[in-house]
Amino acid sequence: MTEWYIWKSNFSLFIFVANTYINILKNYFFFFFLLSFSIVSYGQHPVQDWVGVLNAGGQKIELRLHLIQNTDKTYTSNWDVPAQKAKGITSSKTDLSGNQLSIEIKMIGASFIGTLNAAGDKIEGSWGQSGMNFPLNMEPLKEGQTETVIVKSQTPKAPFNYTIKAFVYEGLNTQLKYGATLTYPNNAEKHPLVILITGSGRQDRDETIFDHKPFAVIADYLTKKGFAVLRVDDRGAGKSTGDFTNSTTADFALDVEEHIRYAKTLPFIDTTKIGLLGHSEGGLIAPMVAARNKLVAFIILMAGPGIEINELMAVQNEMVLKSAGISQSAIDAYIPLYKQLMKTIIRIDNKEEAILKSKGMVKEWFHKTDQNLVKLTTNISTEADIDKFATTMAETLSTNWWKYFAAYNPQRALQKVNCPVLAINGSADIQVPADLSLKGIETALKKGGNKQVTTKQFEGLNHLFQKCTKCTVPEYGELTTTIETEVLDTIGNWLTSLK
Repeated sequence: MTEWYIWKSNFSLFIFVANTYINILKNYFFFFFLLSFSIVSYGQHPVQDWVGVLNAGGQKIELRLHLIQNTDKTYTSNWDVPAQKAKGITSSKTDLSGNQLSIEIKMIGASFIGTLNAAGDKIEGSWGQSGMNFPLNMEPLKEGQTETVIVKSQTPKAPFNYTIKAFVYEGLNTQLKYGATLTYPNNAEKHPLVILITGSGRQDRDETIFDHKPFAVIADYLTKKGFAVLRVDDRGAGKSTGDFTNSTTADFALDVEEHIRYAKTLPFIDTTKIGLLGHSEGGLIAPMVAARNKLVAFIILMAGPGIEINELMAVQNEMVLKSAGISQSAIDAYIPLYKQLMKTIIRIDNKEEAILKSKGMVKEWFHKTDQNLVKLTTNISTEADIDKFATTMAETLSTNWWKYFAAYNPQRALQKVNCPVLAINGSADIQVPADLSLKGIETALKKGGNKQVTTKQFEGLNHLFQKCTKCTVPEYGELTTTIETEVLDTIGNWLTSLK
């Protein structure tokens, strides 16, 4: 993707426009941007360390800029995003010429245009990205200023009353190396195995997000219940090799099959009871694997999609925009454009052609839509904004992952799944809407003749299965709970009933 990833959510689904408001991310807090702003020269060196709060559609994100002057009078810079524990994100270019300073990171286009006041203690500016602009004023970072640390109380801590093995193994067919952690009870029995599958984005084996480690919590809970649990770094993450950037959901399914193949070689695993637990996009991958691999004894879908992805994306965009305080009239004006762009772009092989088509559609929409509604959802106000918005959209949807993902219908695989299935979701999930997804999953499974289907919706829980108040993505990190106990108990009791 080419968006600005300030944070990653599981099954980020890469909401274009909506993710600019809440910046749902794919990859460990990758903070990609092109930054450009001006500083008025007053004869002194610019302050080196700056801090500002970006207010993007009601979502507040603190950014810290470190500006460094080299001995040859050139500049370098880097950035911190404290909420994501992301530090020292290096700029690819920092150029100070007169009173103009431009900083770039080439993976994504964005801009910050600002003016240093006469006192040299404030930059008043505007952050722009994907055709949108938000106010961002920066002030000198005070010495000793620290961010608030919110302790994640459920993260497992030693000593452990079970065996933990961290290792790397090589896939037979993919030829990739996979970094993994296996936990299992301290006894001589053969144990049922649960293989955990992460959501969208290059994630580590713990599915770490905002200091939460959901998969570590799940593994700890289930191992204490008598199960072996395997959690693995995504390809290209942690100690796993492979090209994540050019991979698709189908490739990730191949990785899971390698995990199953490896697990069969372990003497303490009951090979008749190997199952999958997938969260978010992982909840899409688990049925893909189970539909064609009869070794899968059960699957658990945590906030997995149950309807066609292009429809799910439109609903997700609407829910996220609502959470950012955007009016329904503005959303209703924007969603048809989003659907049209998605369906058109993913069918075009040539990226330049996709960009051209995208520009035409956005331009037509811009000229026939109320300009106030246009600005609320896209912040487009000029022809240049149209080009920037349309180009970014086309480049985003032209990636291998997006093309495969956006065209995917999970119901086809679900209809071929014959093993027991537990599908759960939170009623306050704004990324994978509970009602639509759970109904879609249940309908597809039963249409295929599967009678071993259990679904459950948890009231007031978000995409990470936390009890939420604001129920926005930024709130994930503000909450101390990683996964509500009632969710863990539901999973544990259902698995125990299969023994």
